Amino acid sequence: MRKNLPESPRWLIMHGRVDEAEAAVAKIERHTEHGGGQLGEVDESKAIEIQPASNIGFIALARTLFATYPKRAFLGASLMITQSFLYNAIFFTYALVLTKVYGVSTGSTPYYFIFFCVGNLAGPWVLGHLFDTLGRRKMIAGTYFLSGVLLVISAALFKAGPLMPSPRPPTGA
Repeated sequence: MRKNLPESPRWLIMHGRVDEAEAAVAKIERHTEHGGGQLGEVDESKAIEIQPASNIGFIALARTLFATYPKRAFLGASLMITQSFLYNAIFFTYALVLTKVYGVSTGSTPYYFIFFCVGNLAGPWVLGHLFDTLGRRKMIAGTYFLSGVLLVISAALFKAGPLMPSPRPPTGA
């Protein structure tokens, strides 16, 4: 897949591949015009100059992120960390909860992971266009808020009992 995924024009320029960048932009412009889109005139006074970069190290990247854009860096890190903790907490304990709490056989637990796969596949298809139409800020805030609400509801249902398994009679008595 990596061989077929094109690099962005900015990346190509940053790595000294100017001709490829120009070809990529021309292809995007042709595709836009062929699809009925209109491209406005470019104001040359707003042009920027991009210099090919030498090897950018981790220190320079960290300095740029945390010194130049500290709020964005903190927000991005917060979103990634909370998502990974929540997702991994559920994903990595799912089989354990199914077998120990709900009594599902270990041979059947892989079937339950199909729902994770379907959700991971359907999510971008269902919500992806909304990030473009409604905006990323609204969608990120909305999806995190909805996830939090659903988490609180499921915790309340577990505490109240409807999601807890019914007690199993002792075996071998």
